[in-house]
Amino acid sequence: MTIEELIDIQEAGSRARVLGLKAHENPYLAAHRMPPGDTSALGDWLARHEAWKFGWEAEDASREGRIAAHFKELISIARRSAPDA
Repeated sequence: MTIEELIDIQEAGSRARVLGLKAHENPYLAAHRMPPGDTSALGDWLARHEAWKFGWEAEDASREGRIAAHFKELISIARRSAPDA
């Protein structure tokens, strides 16, 4: 999957929020989009799921005036989960 595809999926999540869809309506949760059983498909599916969710959450945060807090939280989570250098 390319970075362009991930960006497109993020934008789709954002548009979904604009249209009033809920976070649990992520299309990557649909049964036909779930990965079969191999681990390579699981990684691809997870990246797509998270990209859509990210777009939806960013749009949701911007609509409620809490976009700065949303991104600070994401940065904090990334720092906590990053391996010690």
